[in-house]
Amino acid sequence: MGGRSKKHGGQRGEGDEENPAAEGGSALPMANVVRLMRRVLPSNVKIAESAKQLTHDCAVEFVGFVRGEASERARSEYRRTVAPEDFTWSCQSLGFDSYVQPMQTYLRGYREYDTARGRSTRGARAPAPPAMTSFASPGEPVTVTKEELEFLRSVIPPPPGGY
Repeated sequence: MGGRSKKHGGQRGEGDEENPAAEGGSALPMANVVRLMRRVLPSNVKIAESAKQLTHDCAVEFVGFVRGEASERARSEYRRTVAPEDFTWSCQSLGFDSYVQPMQTYLRGYREYDTARGRSTRGARAPAPPAMTSFASPGEPVTVTKEELEFLRSVIPPPPGGY
């Protein structure tokens, strides 16, 4: 009890200063990182445990870095809740411009899907920023570019019957 498996060595707390995931309790499961690694690598490639762990730690650090900037922005605007737009802003301000458009595309698709399902969590909150209010009303067809559709298909798992 209270110990870690032999595979990861020793008691809980040993070596945690080297593991960024141990500090903040990583919400990024290792299996998800490995699944993404396998998706981009050729199928005949084996991935060493150390490579999996290093990639996971880097991903956790990256997410924490972007999250910290987004949180700081919300705090500077006297808000307690970090909004998705804070994350896109933090990516842009940190120089990760190539991530901004895919994040906005995914966010727009998610919000349209959520609204179409009647499960919008936005409720009676303040209206969306002007860039987000130009979407079709529920029940109207949604126009999505081929690039946006390809991106959404790459990040949203296909339905059981396929597309």
